[in-house]
Amino acid sequence: MFTKPVDEVKDHWVPDEVAKKCHSCAVDFSPFNRRHHCRNCGEIFCDKCSQGRIALTAEDNAPLVRVCDRCMAEVTQRLSIAKDVANRSATVQSHEDLARKLKEEMEKNRKSSASGGGAPGTRMREVACPTCTVHLQVQVPTSGSETVECGVCQHAFLVSAN
Repeated sequence: MFTKPVDEVKDHWVPDEVAKKCHSCAVDFSPFNRRHHCRNCGEIFCDKCSQGRIALTAEDNAPLVRVCDRCMAEVTQRLSIAKDVANRSATVQSHEDLARKLKEEMEKNRKSSASGGGAPGTRMREVACPTCTVHLQVQVPTSGSETVECGVCQHAFLVSAN
């Protein structure tokens, strides 16, 4: 069952007594064909022309409200665009984070190479991370293999003595 939100703003609604016909299909209102306000535009419609239920904002807990067919299409498009913009900005942010980490890792590798690597007698090798393909200077184990964590993507991978 549909429940009306307590704080629903009705300032922009067309008064019931003004509308004698559906704003969309022009069918006459009667006791058997009731008026329904679109919660977005405020116009009055019959049930057939206001079947849509949608949240008017992109908030996670926004209630679904009755809207006319035209507003259903408009609100759906508006929310879709807002979602796309939010996703794009999140993607840009993650790319910026990855670029910053890559720059930091490259600087760390450069300093490590300039100072001769790790402790005296250790061998260093440049290896590419299999996940993000950044080239890292890593200490080569004397025998067997060792797990190394990429400083950019935090993916763990093996480096062997060979």
